Amino acid sequence: MKRAIFLLLLLAACTNVPFEEHTTAGSKYVLANNMTVLLKENHDTGMIAIDLFIKRSIAADGALPGLGHFTNRMLLAGTTTRTREKINKEIEDVGGTILARTYAESSEIIIEVPSDHFTTALEILHDVLTHPAFAPEEIERERTTILDELSSKYDNANVMAEELFMKNMYFGHPYANPKDGYPETVKKITRDDIVNHYNTWYTSNDMILSIVGNINEKPTIAAINQLFSDMKPKPLPPETLPVSAHTKPLFETKHMPLESYYIHTGYLTVPANNTDFIKIRLTHGILGSGSGSRLFYELRDKRALAYSVYSMTPSVRTNGFFKVIMMSRPNVLNQSLAGINEQLQRIKKEPVSPEELATVKQKLKGFFFLDHQKTPDQANYLGLYEMDGLGYQYDKNYPLLIDTVTPEDINYAANTYFTIPVTAIVGPFEEGTIS
Repeated sequence: MKRAIFLLLLLAACTNVPFEEHTTAGSKYVLANNMTVLLKENHDTGMIAIDLFIKRSIAADGALPGLGHFTNRMLLAGTTTRTREKINKEIEDVGGTILARTYAESSEIIIEVPSDHFTTALEILHDVLTHPAFAPEEIERERTTILDELSSKYDNANVMAEELFMKNMYFGHPYANPKDGYPETVKKITRDDIVNHYNTWYTSNDMILSIVGNINEKPTIAAINQLFSDMKPKPLPPETLPVSAHTKPLFETKHMPLESYYIHTGYLTVPANNTDFIKIRLTHGILGSGSGSRLFYELRDKRALAYSVYSMTPSVRTNGFFKVIMMSRPNVLNQSLAGINEQLQRIKKEPVSPEELATVKQKLKGFFFLDHQKTPDQANYLGLYEMDGLGYQYDKNYPLLIDTVTPEDINYAANTYFTIPVTAIVGPFEEGTIS
């Protein structure tokens, strides 16, 4: 009966919502309960992707790093009417997938289903968001799984280097903690902690629901407006997100009995909605995006110093960062570090040629369009841009902004932000030293 009623809702005329906006990137609605809904029709696919963002960061974990990660995973561990197994089976039986994932600045529930089973997906999403059981036995089952994953993680040198880098990059900031926490904090998390975290952060006014695929927009927003009307907005506590700053270089190493060194070195930059972010993104494109980048060509192809080398500059709501990641042999560790520094100094001192910049612009736009081939990625980009404060329209504006960057912008970005380095290295320090 419930499904039949819901199907009628899908065919109903669009219920009025307080705000709606329509652009070439898609449509944005804000419901009466302040939930943000992003919709984009794509009738060239038979699938529908749903990406539900909870806009809460690691800072919300407080004294229990890993609490948000634990809580989000528990949403798929059973509701008052569905077991963990039933949730998975209902989605898998219609040819879909469902997962929970957590990042430094958000938690997500992601569902992809054939368009004929969109109703099933929305019903299950509503159920896990509004009726999680948080059964004690499931909490202990999930705790065991998380602790096993943490134990396995400590054998992964690249993950250890990444966490060492983040600890120093965000020293004194909540982002210094890993999103999945530490064994000692995960062991302390109680059911009350999970319930309180859920009650505080899983509110309609802190949610962005992004849906892309073979949908009809008007009946879809009518159904969502009705289905999620029982979710009420709540006052949200402020997240403590201090501005990170470094006054001197930070350098830390960790010994692991390996055959390679894992080098992570970089700089604090700006939030994603800062106008300098696109300049830093193009600087990353020149230095370390893809096999044609300077770091790859100079340090791997020409000098054989690296097994792999690349850079990254993720979009972040607070201070972002630019980072070079390199895997190197023990007998060339110092040459590898010197090589990275040479390329960083070069981009600060030498103007980038218009020809090289034009090539990098085409490459970055190509990567961007390739990243939009899959429906779940399209939904993710819309929600991520909206959450970061860029606005979902950035999904269309990003390629246009790439074209605005000049060689002078690259020089400005490198000299402004590549100033105080943070470096973390994991590897066989019994075999090599840093000179």
